[in-house]
Amino acid sequence: MAPEDTKKSIGKKVARNFSVMFAAQIVGWIAGFILLYFLPRYLGSEDFGRLYLALSVKMILGLLIDFGGNYLIPKEVSRSVKVGSKIMSSYILLRIGLWLLSIGAILLFSDLLGYSDHVNLLILILAIAKLWEGSTTAFSAFFQGIEKMEYPSLGTITERVFVAAVSVMALLYGADSTTMAIIITIGAFLNLLVVFWYSRRYVKISYTFDKQIFGLLHSGMPYFLFSLFSVIYYRIDALMLASMTSTEVTGWYGGAYRFFDIVMVLPLLYRTAVFPVFSKLWNDKKGILESTLQESIRLMLILGIPTAAVIFLFSENIIHFFMGLEEYSASVLILQIFALSIPIIYIDIILGSAIMGAANKQNAWAIVGLLAIFVNIISNIILIPYTQDVYMNGGIGAAIATLITETFVMVCAIWILPGTYFSGFKLSYIAKPLLATVIMVLPVLLLIQTGLYWIINLLIAGIVYLIALYIIKTFKPEEEKLISDQIRNGLKKITLHLKK
Repeated sequence: MAPEDTKKSIGKKVARNFSVMFAAQIVGWIAGFILLYFLPRYLGSEDFGRLYLALSVKMILGLLIDFGGNYLIPKEVSRSVKVGSKIMSSYILLRIGLWLLSIGAILLFSDLLGYSDHVNLLILILAIAKLWEGSTTAFSAFFQGIEKMEYPSLGTITERVFVAAVSVMALLYGADSTTMAIIITIGAFLNLLVVFWYSRRYVKISYTFDKQIFGLLHSGMPYFLFSLFSVIYYRIDALMLASMTSTEVTGWYGGAYRFFDIVMVLPLLYRTAVFPVFSKLWNDKKGILESTLQESIRLMLILGIPTAAVIFLFSENIIHFFMGLEEYSASVLILQIFALSIPIIYIDIILGSAIMGAANKQNAWAIVGLLAIFVNIISNIILIPYTQDVYMNGGIGAAIATLITETFVMVCAIWILPGTYFSGFKLSYIAKPLLATVIMVLPVLLLIQTGLYWIINLLIAGIVYLIALYIIKTFKPEEEKLISDQIRNGLKKITLHLKK
């Protein structure tokens, strides 16, 4: 196949998988926004802070159990389904053993930090969910490797709709964070049932442990280390905030972070779609890999720059709408600082995928993850007490620490990747989305003065941005055709479904 045809084929595969996951994510967003509206309001900043702290500990536990499988399984499956199936089966058994070891370590860790009995109970409940979440992520990683992301998407939809619907009903009847943790745990189990049901078509679980996995674990150690290090530097701010300030301040930070997490979904969806492509092209000599990386960065800039701008501009409206300014006014500035991090994190996710999937620089990337922990911890140690003393809000310091850490990671990633990966990168990739964002912001600032409802203003901003992208010819003709084809195919599927 000619290089140009290969590029088109890759583009179609990535676009198909991304569109499938994006369609599912729309449902997830709706569920997420509903939760974001009810959880902080009905739990209050203090109880919400406890839940957010427990969820952060759960994230770290998840990486201890995963042991790099989220990268290694799709990488091996994309190259050989037979080999990848054996790896996945062994990983499921391995994760059960790791769960038994990790849950004890996490509970000891939380006890040493002096968390309240309530927080320890939340951690225990959410830790139980990781027992089956480990299997769910293994199945999802397999589907990622064979580029069949519709099935994990269905599992995610089931989980999020269940959690959102049941949580709202429970909150209306006065439930606290303990009930929320139980609902989250049940939702995770439903996700596993869905992905297991559909996996039977594609893979047979042997439930036998292949000793050869230890060799892969050794080679996959950098994947595990970076995944572990990234979650630590990404989540340790909540633990440090709780120990250096109060659960109320942690709740302010968690409220802003909850919304920040939602907008992080787009690059994560794209990474899931493009990572198997990077893995398949790891020894490519035609420049297709480099082109795929450059185009991926360009797309992340097109998405990330305007997202950062609108969140920064509408941060007060967002916090007021979802959480209420009475308890969460301190979250506004935190969210604005997070907004500045968005384009950087979008790029980091793509660069990291290229390093892990194709560049054979995993060891260096693991070292970057380790260094990022020190950068983050040192930044938090300095900034949290300072901002707590000056602004009575240590969450501001934690948000700035996140910005500093992600900038450090981006610089390191660019330095690690060979120069050929950026040889075709053009200044217009940055300039055009920046110009379109400026064109978008100018009328938005005028409309804000009119008192127009902010969501209407936000919709107008999106339309203006898309028009600006078109006017300054940001997209290539083949990209416009690919986008229109995906929209047309999506509409056809919806029409056929409605007719049935």
